[in-house]
Amino acid sequence: MEVRLLVSKWCSVCPQAERVWEEVARGQPIDYKALDIAEPAGRALVAALRVRTVPAVVIDGKLVAVGVVSMGDALKLVSQAA
Repeated sequence: MEVRLLVSKWCSVCPQAERVWEEVARGQPIDYKALDIAEPAGRALVAALRVRTVPAVVIDGKLVAVGVVSMGDALKLVSQAA
């Protein structure tokens, strides 16, 4: 399962979202990466999915959440996508 967290350097809550997803990645068999929307890979995903805000969670190419999700909600998103 591929989990991408779209973030930005100017986003004040993105570090909190990154901490949640890094913790999830330590305990779950997922391919997790945070992508900055200013970088080419992040920009491409934003354009393809028409993402308008960060942080945004993309699982297996689908936008599944926007904003900072709790640890419980992140685990639920992973289990639903499995």
